[in-house]
Amino acid sequence: MVEFGKKIYPPKKGATVEKTDTSIKGPHWSITLIDGKYVYEYVSGSHGGGIKRHVVSKEDFEAVHADRMTDYDLALKYDLS
Repeated sequence: MVEFGKKIYPPKKGATVEKTDTSIKGPHWSITLIDGKYVYEYVSGSHGGGIKRHVVSKEDFEAVHADRMTDYDLALKYDLS
């Protein structure tokens, strides 16, 4: 039952990120080791959308894997849109 004057807060939903030794999968992005290269795939925000791919360094993969960097940090570092 709802009480008047009492604030109701919705539960917080955190984005789940799955990690293995060779891949990281977020809700709308992933980094996967393919043919010796770490490929960052993400849903494009450009008109028409679609999936974009960009090769990132092993160091960046490891930083995201260790939570020292986010997928947003990758987009800024590599000037991706």
